[in-house]
Amino acid sequence: MLRSLNAHHVRMAIAGSTVIVPLLIVGFTITWVEINKCRGFDVWSHVCLLQIVGGIFLFVGSSKSNHWLFVPWLFAACIFIYTLLYNSILYFIHLEGKMLIVVPLLQYIAGFWSYFMYDVFQDFLQMHTSVQMQY
Repeated sequence: MLRSLNAHHVRMAIAGSTVIVPLLIVGFTITWVEINKCRGFDVWSHVCLLQIVGGIFLFVGSSKSNHWLFVPWLFAACIFIYTLLYNSILYFIHLEGKMLIVVPLLQYIAGFWSYFMYDVFQDFLQMHTSVQMQY
């Protein structure tokens, strides 16, 4: 995490992007990719809904400084990253032409999401050790 930013604000930004990015992915992949070639890979709505619910938990956990509410988001982020990478491989195999633009886009999102997951997990560990030190 950048040292000049407050961890609370970074987690709030991650929670906000957790709501926006899955909605964009569902909107674009279902209308642009899934209709044209890859109809059988429609898991986006379930995974993105799970990610949005995890983002709400992350937002509430950041607001109330409750590090245990970070865990649902971490779990949902793991599934989201796996789905991004898995579907990018499937799209690479089954798509052709201009629709292949989706493949590196999904991999970039998975890379950024991995960093977000690392950052939230580090905050979880830091908050957990500070609670342990108080007892």
